[in-house]
Amino acid sequence: MKREEYRDCMGKAMKGITGISREERGKLFCVNAKLCSGKSKTREEAERVCSLPKPPKAPKAKRATGQSCEKEVLGLSQCMVDHIDMEMASNINSVGAAIANAMMRCRCPGQE
Repeated sequence: MKREEYRDCMGKAMKGITGISREERGKLFCVNAKLCSGKSKTREEAERVCSLPKPPKAPKAKRATGQSCEKEVLGLSQCMVDHIDMEMASNINSVGAAIANAMMRCRCPGQE
């Protein structure tokens, strides 16, 4: 089914629907979407599918600060410069550990 046909079908199905709750409108939209897309052959089948509980959505990664990535990285790098153990970092075998420790102090304060 083409997008235009689907939109036309949904427009006709939902036109003039007033005086119902948000939940009822959502269920009606779901039923009509199943019928218009051809995913369900009958209204009863569409209603059954739409009444099934929806699986929870995966949580989106959120930035705690709401800053741009560049500002966040600049802030983190400055914090790491302030907290890095230069004695540990001077040993080539310990550079990774020194960086990890500084990052832990900056990103996970109180968990040291």
